[in-house]
Amino acid sequence: MSRLYPKSFLRLILIGFGLVSLPLIFALGNAAFNVQHLAEQSERAVREAAVATRASREMLETLTGMERALRQYQILRERGLLEDYRRLRGEFVQATQEYSRLPLDESGRAKLASVLGREQKLLKALDDGAVVPPEEFSAIAEQARGVLASSGRLIDVEVEGLRTTALDARSTLTWQLLAAIPVTLGIALWFRAIISSQLQQVDRAIRTIGRAEYSDGITVSGPQDLAYLGRRLDWLRRRLAELEEQKNRFLRHVSHDLKTPLTSIREGAQLLGEGVPGPLTEQQKTIIGIIDQNSRRLQQLIEELINYQQAGFASSSIDPQPVALDVVCTQVLRAHRLVAAARAIRFERRMTPVLVEGDADKLRVVVDNLITNAIKFSPREGVIHVELEKHEGRAVLDVVDQGPGVAAEERERIFEPFFRGTRARRGTVKGSGLGLAIAKEYVLAHRGKIEVIEEGKGGHLRVKLPLNWEKKD
Repeated sequence: MSRLYPKSFLRLILIGFGLVSLPLIFALGNAAFNVQHLAEQSERAVREAAVATRASREMLETLTGMERALRQYQILRERGLLEDYRRLRGEFVQATQEYSRLPLDESGRAKLASVLGREQKLLKALDDGAVVPPEEFSAIAEQARGVLASSGRLIDVEVEGLRTTALDARSTLTWQLLAAIPVTLGIALWFRAIISSQLQQVDRAIRTIGRAEYSDGITVSGPQDLAYLGRRLDWLRRRLAELEEQKNRFLRHVSHDLKTPLTSIREGAQLLGEGVPGPLTEQQKTIIGIIDQNSRRLQQLIEELINYQQAGFASSSIDPQPVALDVVCTQVLRAHRLVAAARAIRFERRMTPVLVEGDADKLRVVVDNLITNAIKFSPREGVIHVELEKHEGRAVLDVVDQGPGVAAEERERIFEPFFRGTRARRGTVKGSGLGLAIAKEYVLAHRGKIEVIEEGKGGHLRVKLPLNWEKKD
């Protein structure tokens, strides 16, 4: 397939420009041909009109002179007058020959031949010494005038032919332009689709890399430079996959190596707090409490790191089973009831029974992280709205709190690992920045979508999950 494409994207664009220009070039070329033909026909018509006018004038003038010379010869019988007649007759014959080269019809040519024939007989009669009545020459002159009158009709015919040719040329040019416009537009749209499809391949490849989806290879078809770009993007994909694997391996090792000494620190702090080595002062108990509190916090962070690392491989470890998502949400809300009650936070829920295919444990983690996030940012005596419904073949879960919400410039980043928004950093809310990142990984593993809804006040997170495992969101 790649052999069908030119070597470069620029060459493809130039070929497209050339093909788009072909109908217009053809129309312009045909228009130029018609204009040239019309100009030649106009030139011929003007030339024939000039010849007809000049020949007609010369024929009438010579006929008048011949008639006058004949009448004088008939009266005076001078030989010079007969020579004058012969000289004028030569000019007449020359004028008729020039006139005969015009595109006369059969009737005009027959009349012209008749005039010449009668004048030839008259000249023979004069050479024989016969007396020629002047009326005979007058008849010849009158017949000649009838022939010359057809020259006007000849010019009219040429002018009419010229007008018809001009109308035909205009009509042809109009239809060619009307045909060339949709053809040109069609070719332009066709090439636009070709170029757009190739650029979309590059765009999809970049978006795939941006979403950290490294499992599928990247192939870009088209000109050689685009195909080369596709191969470089695939190399980048493989390299990023290797780096991702190294990162996950590092997190696994570090988490495992930290858990053992951390456990020892917690156990030692617990023994000290219980007074096993001996009684402690109040100041020592305070210090032991700080150590125990921070060690627990550190253990929580390590566990969240492990969970996040495991979330990256969630899609390959999911065994889809029917899960009642409304039941999962109810269980999670019940588990957070005491924590919420300590801050006088109420849950308002509106849930429709929804059955999805997925991993119940991982979906419970998703809901738990959303509820935990909402509790963290809710003010005292706040209300958290939890809604679950079916919409367009998907399960839609909305969790809305009355907290400070998410800044517009941070809505795309709150699902990144270790990211804590500016509103969280300025307040008293503590967190690792991994809860929503883990939720996103599990949602993507279920072929769903998680997003921030930009409406109203407070935070509003929405999760969309396909009801069937085969269906992607």
